[in-house]
Amino acid sequence: MDFSFPRVMVPRIYRLMMRILNIIPSLSGGGAESQLGYLAPELVRMGHEVYIVYINDGPYKPELPGVVLYKLKASSNYDPYLLWQLFRLIHRIKPDIIHTWILQMDILGGILARLYRIPWIIREPSSNIAYTWTLKHHLRVLIGSGASAIVSNSLGGDKYWETKLPTSCRYVIANGLPLPEIDSTLPYLPINLEKSNAPIVLYVGRMIKSKNLKTLLEVFATLKNKTKIVGILCGDGPQRTELEVLRHNLNLDLNVHITGYLPPTHIWALMKQASVFVSLSKYEGCPNTIMEAMACGCPLVISDISAHREILDDDCALFTDKSNIKQIASTIMKVFQNENASRVRSAIARQKAQVWSISEMSKKYEIIYKQHL
Repeated sequence: MDFSFPRVMVPRIYRLMMRILNIIPSLSGGGAESQLGYLAPELVRMGHEVYIVYINDGPYKPELPGVVLYKLKASSNYDPYLLWQLFRLIHRIKPDIIHTWILQMDILGGILARLYRIPWIIREPSSNIAYTWTLKHHLRVLIGSGASAIVSNSLGGDKYWETKLPTSCRYVIANGLPLPEIDSTLPYLPINLEKSNAPIVLYVGRMIKSKNLKTLLEVFATLKNKTKIVGILCGDGPQRTELEVLRHNLNLDLNVHITGYLPPTHIWALMKQASVFVSLSKYEGCPNTIMEAMACGCPLVISDISAHREILDDDCALFTDKSNIKQIASTIMKVFQNENASRVRSAIARQKAQVWSISEMSKKYEIIYKQHL
C-alpha cells in the first residue's frame, strides 16, 4: 500500500488538520486497542488524517471508519524487519505526530520518531505498581526521555513517569466510553448462557495473574456453599487454561462459565443483566471494564487499590481486600442482601461515568498534539 501523495507545506503551528500516526502491536480487542478504536475515528471526524500501524489482528478488531490501516509483516515481536517497515512508512506518510501504544511500539516507534525529529507522544496504560526492573522497561524509559509528551490514563501511570523522568512533559487523560451505544444496549444473556433465577456474578477482562482470578474462583467456591449463584468470566489470556483446571478442581464446572472474548455490545448487555460486577485486580491503570460497568448501572465489588479509588468511592462501590476470600464473599453477599442500597450506589456510579465521553477525551488529545507540533 502506497501512502505517498502531494503535500502542501504549511508551518505546523497554523495547521488545522494533522496527520497522526498511531503505532500499536495489535488490534486484538484489549483495553489499549479499544481506546485507540474510540480515539482514531473521532479524530477523523474532527478533520484529521489518522493512520494506524499494527502487527496482529484479533478476534474483535474495532471498527475504524475513515482510518487508514497498515499491517506490518513480522515473524516475531523481535523481527528487525519491523523497524525497517516502520522507517519506510514514516518516510512516506510524513506524519505531524507519532503516537505510540504499548511497550514494544514505544521502543520501536520512539527510536524512529527521534530519528525523524517528529513530535512523539507515549501513552501510559498502567500504573507504577505494574513495573519491575527489566531491560525492556529500562530501554523504554531511556528512549522515552526524548518523547514530546507522556499521556497516562491514571494518576498511577503519571506517578511512574514522574519517578523516572521528573522533568518530562506529562498529562493525565482518563479513558473514554461510547456512552450513547452503552445506553442504547438492552440487557440480555448471550445465547450460550441459560437463564437462571440465581444472581449473576460477572468478571470481564484479560485472564492474567494481576487480575487475581484464582482468588475469584476461590470466592465462587465459598459463595456456592452459602447461596445459589452463576459466575461468568468473560475474556481470554495466558491464564485461561489454568483457571479452567482450577474451576474443575473446585467443582464449579456447572456454576462458573468462561466465555472467552465477547463483542462489546454483548458485554454491556451482560453487565446490565448481572447482579454484581467483581474486579479483584492487584493493580490497574484506568480500568475500562469497571468504567463500562459503571455506565451500565451494574453494582460493583472491587479491590481496594489506588486505581479504583481514583474513579470510585464508598458512595458508589463496595471495596474489599483483594486477598481475603471470606471478606470478598461477604461483600458480594451484601449486594444480594440489600438491593436498594446496591441500586443507589449503582445510580451514583452511573452518573460519574457520564463525564468519560469519547468526544471529550479526543479533544484533550487534540490539544496536546497541537501544543507539541
